[in-house]
Amino acid sequence: MALPQKAADFLSAMERRYACKLFDGRPLPAELERYVLECGRLSPSSFGPEHWKFIANRPEGTIRAEDGLIRAQKGSLREALYKACFSQEAVQSAGLAVAIFVRKADAYDPDGAFVKQRSERFPGGYPVFRADFSGYYDFLKSEGRLEEWARAQAYIPLANMMTGAAAAGLDSCAIEGYKEEDVLSACGADPKLWRVGIVAVFGYPAENRREKIREDFKKMVEYRA
Repeated sequence: MALPQKAADFLSAMERRYACKLFDGRPLPAELERYVLECGRLSPSSFGPEHWKFIANRPEGTIRAEDGLIRAQKGSLREALYKACFSQEAVQSAGLAVAIFVRKADAYDPDGAFVKQRSERFPGGYPVFRADFSGYYDFLKSEGRLEEWARAQAYIPLANMMTGAAAAGLDSCAIEGYKEEDVLSACGADPKLWRVGIVAVFGYPAENRREKIREDFKKMVEYRA
């Protein structure tokens, strides 16, 4: 049986995507920029509070260097992110940079303002949500895993944004090497309230596409009864 066309298209996007290390600096068209961010916004989160924020940065205030590539101008937010991410060229040259922030542990208190506000959207509102969430919260808190859980959630929109970008003919790179305090400072995020989940960049490549390297299906997948 052949895969449904949409499934085949999704797999094709997965196969196309790779970690692009150098972009040409061109900004994304507005509709593609919004599309990438929508892929993040529409992503699911554990228990559904959407406890993240996306700080997006276009390559405004850029300069064309001697090699013809467009790079961030000194003093700009992009330059600050570039330095905070250990001067990774992908950050400076991308058409769109996105820092995904997640709320710190105090935000997830079942009796706190954030949980009350977000839970009103769900069937039954806050009382039903609290009854469902409080046991899991107590477990995570007792294990000291609240912020570990919160930060892990950032990889859900990250993956959707990267695959979505590939489906639209864009390249991307997840940036896991960064100085957290510097990313927070560059984006004006209060370190008492937020943690950096991940940084991601998107755009048009200025390098040759690399062969995708993945282990064989049979070595990675094991069925058990």
